[in-house]
Amino acid sequence: MIYRLNSTIKYTVVVFSVFFFFFILTSGGVIFFHVMRNIIIARSAKESVRFAENKRLHLESRLNREIELTVRLAESPLVRHFFLDPDDPVIRPLGVEEILAYGKAFSSGVVSWACDADGRYYEGGAHLTTYDPDDAYHQWYPAVRDQKESFSLNIYYDRFAAEGWYLHINAPVREHGSEGAKGIGVVSNRIALTVFLSFLYGVDCAPPPEGELYLFNSGGEITAARDSALITGAAEKPLLSGRFAEAGGKIASEIQRLAPDSPFSFVDDNTQYTVIPIASLNWHMVVVRPVAFFLILGDSVTIVFAAMMGVVFLVFVVFNSYIFMLAKPIIILTGIMDTIFSITPNLLAVVDEKNRVIYMGKAMREMTDFYKTEKCEGKAILDLFNNEDMRAMLSEAIQQRGYFETIHKAKIGDKRQFFKVMANDIDSNFRGKFLLLTNVTATMMYGLTDPLTGLANRWNFDQYLTDEWKRAIRDRLPLSFLMMDLDMFKCYNDAYGHPQGDQMLKMVAGVIARAAKRPADLAVRMGGEEFGLLLPNTKQSGALEIAEHIRREVEKTRVPLAGGEGATYITISVGVACMIPTLQTKADALVSASDRRLYEAKEQGRNRVCPQSRY
Repeated sequence: MIYRLNSTIKYTVVVFSVFFFFFILTSGGVIFFHVMRNIIIARSAKESVRFAENKRLHLESRLNREIELTVRLAESPLVRHFFLDPDDPVIRPLGVEEILAYGKAFSSGVVSWACDADGRYYEGGAHLTTYDPDDAYHQWYPAVRDQKESFSLNIYYDRFAAEGWYLHINAPVREHGSEGAKGIGVVSNRIALTVFLSFLYGVDCAPPPEGELYLFNSGGEITAARDSALITGAAEKPLLSGRFAEAGGKIASEIQRLAPDSPFSFVDDNTQYTVIPIASLNWHMVVVRPVAFFLILGDSVTIVFAAMMGVVFLVFVVFNSYIFMLAKPIIILTGIMDTIFSITPNLLAVVDEKNRVIYMGKAMREMTDFYKTEKCEGKAILDLFNNEDMRAMLSEAIQQRGYFETIHKAKIGDKRQFFKVMANDIDSNFRGKFLLLTNVTATMMYGLTDPLTGLANRWNFDQYLTDEWKRAIRDRLPLSFLMMDLDMFKCYNDAYGHPQGDQMLKMVAGVIARAAKRPADLAVRMGGEEFGLLLPNTKQSGALEIAEHIRREVEKTRVPLAGGEGATYITISVGVACMIPTLQTKADALVSASDRRLYEAKEQGRNRVCPQSRY
């Protein structure tokens, strides 16, 4: 037994230590990973911003000159006069010459224009088409002409001249009148899409190690990507939300929420998105790159963390050895206690200040509902018992301070048992209690039964009636009682003597006891030749059947009666009462009602059952 308990305690300490170590390891690992993850994300964001800034500066350096030339052309007074009257023979050659001169300064060497006055679209001086407001392809013209910005960047397919995809730098030409500036035409500088993409991705458009780079405008339309098919292969302009799903929507919402010149970064599904504005172009740039969390393993900080966990493990090993050394006397003492109390029928338990079991003897463990499946130690003692009577006596004991002693009755299975309950504090600080329950049923039963008949005595009946009355109130159930009295028993006693009378009482008690078929039914000798039968959860109809059965069984005995005022044999009269108890009525009302019915049965001629008129 000591060896087994010693092994159990050692096993408990080891399991607790291992669990605690892995808890520290797991929680520390989670915190460490979270911190390192944030460090890697911040580091990756800085690299992405640095990469994007370099690309932005390079792109702006290539486009700003083209934009400035296009805007200056649109603001030229000569061009403005030419757009107001393109058929003027004096102004026209000068205006065309001015436009073509700017076109030669463009990197592509190509300039195009259109004006409201004649509605024609020119490229390099050649007339290509005439503006048609019903042609969807021509809708770019009024959109650019009426915009408030001095320029706009648009990528679309040019079907008139070179038939290809181009980045168009468009600038509106405005007339400044009394009603303010009004758009009268558009000048345009185009750059081949392949040339434009080479500004960002190089000639071969190889994927950069820093991540994928995309440009998009304020409407969320992607304007540049390493894979040009993303832009040229779709019937409609690709959107961020279509390319990056939820992440694209978040980028669009963050741009609306933050200041126009504020870069930001976030991680979605192990992918980092870093966005920086290109204010001069009214565009934004996003760098998309996977977050390499596996780099945590190779970081020097990870090695330091692993070394720290190794030191913690060694501390736990030393701790366990020290605990085993300190606990050895306690283990031996506990083993001796377990040996002693495993052979005693008394129910012993020790609980702490929170009423959790520290120790429980074998006899009490076997009465719990968890004995065969779980250990009792460490659990709240009241949670170990489903029996309400056991819980009530233990609850009363653990609530007391100092020494406490009382006697409780409990229904264990189908039997009523009596326990002497003793409790005392472990120390003066009330840090726990000793609980000792001794089964005193055999001793108590001598004072609970009638010595002659073996039925419950009146004191036992009063206690039992009180309990059942409370239970019936709680469950709203009927409670019936039969009050019975042997007819003309005094004549029988006088005629045959008291010994024969006692035998008669035993015989009738046996009939009544056999009628109490359920464990909750209680047969009682009320006194002399008067008996009772308490029937919990029994309606009046059921009580009448039992009463009539008892009357017939007594009548069947055919015991002669001498001097019985006309009666030939011993008979019995029964008064029946049934109630559904309430808080406003007392238990003795049931006994009084049945006693009145018994009196009526006697008055009506004896050997009969008299029921209650209503209940």
